Amino acid sequence: AIPASRTMRWMRAGDLERGGDVDGAIALYEVLYTEDSNWLIVANNLASLLANHRTDAESLDRAYVIARRLRGLEVPAFQDTYGWIAFRRGNVDEALTYLEPAAAGLPGDQSVQYHLAMAYGATGRRDEALVLLRRVAEANPAPPPALLAAVEAEIARLESAPAAQDN
Repeated sequence: AIPASRTMRWMRAGDLERGGDVDGAIALYEVLYTEDSNWLIVANNLASLLANHRTDAESLDRAYVIARRLRGLEVPAFQDTYGWIAFRRGNVDEALTYLEPAAAGLPGDQSVQYHLAMAYGATGRRDEALVLLRRVAEANPAPPPALLAAVEAEIARLESAPAAQDN
């Protein structure tokens, strides 16, 4: 009835994402972002999807350009997006300054807890990483299959690493 409604298209992008059509959601968020790059929720969602579902350098660079505006904002979802992008770009110390408050603010969000665990693991904080990873693996409801596989792989990697790695 109102196909030009920004709000309806934003809701549709969320539906696409939840339904597993990440590329469709990204495409719709790109349109919305082009129309209004100051819409922080759209910027966050677009950057988050690019950083979480794409592995190419171009997508990560695009996510970073979009997410820079989220830096310094005390909104846990924005902190997670920016922190995860910082982590993926190799800036682990910067990532932690965003991922720790994000995880505290979103304790039930499995992907946020996974992101913090990955940063802990990268800095040698193995025991802290394993606590978070096991919590995600044992969560009810269970994490999505792709996240669960990543969590289980990281648990196996950390458990096989020498204990001297811990700080």
